[in-house]
Amino acid sequence: MKMESNTTTSEAEQRVVYLMGDVIDREWTDDQRAAWSGFLELSACLKLDHNHELEAHHGLSISMAGLLGRLAAAENHVQRLTDLAAAMGLSLSRVSRIIDILERRRLVERVRCPNDRRAVNAQLTNLGLTAARQAQTTLRAAVQRDFLDALHDADAAVLAASFQRLLTAMDSRRDRTHVLSRQMESVE
Repeated sequence: MKMESNTTTSEAEQRVVYLMGDVIDREWTDDQRAAWSGFLELSACLKLDHNHELEAHHGLSISMAGLLGRLAAAENHVQRLTDLAAAMGLSLSRVSRIIDILERRRLVERVRCPNDRRAVNAQLTNLGLTAARQAQTTLRAAVQRDFLDALHDADAAVLAASFQRLLTAMDSRRDRTHVLSRQMESVE
């Protein structure tokens, strides 16, 4: 079976074996291997292709567009850098480097947090708001074209339910891990 990226399923599955070890050939079913390798391969291809598209049309990466989009949605278009980092799943240093680039392009400004003199906020400029909206339009069209249009409604419903179940399980595990780490801290 060929994937959109001209990568055969067996090549994608082989990359998963490199990542996970060949024990998955014995421990996972064919469907489990195909599901995991397909998820990884599709995620990587979509992110890479959409990153290139945003870069070509707007000079923005997906991370840049994500930060601009979060600022566009924030009250007064302002948010702490630490909050942006946590929301995006990026390190504070990575967010700071991205903000440096966006600031040089006059899409954002760094401003002191009025409630905490140690904290720094990013504020979206009018130019940044325009850039965010344009990037969102481009990305929305790309996702529609490359992902949603390829799915039947029933497929989308199965994926939505599956992802929700996986995210709920992951959130539960994270909550348990967080509680356990706090308990360990209190013992020490």
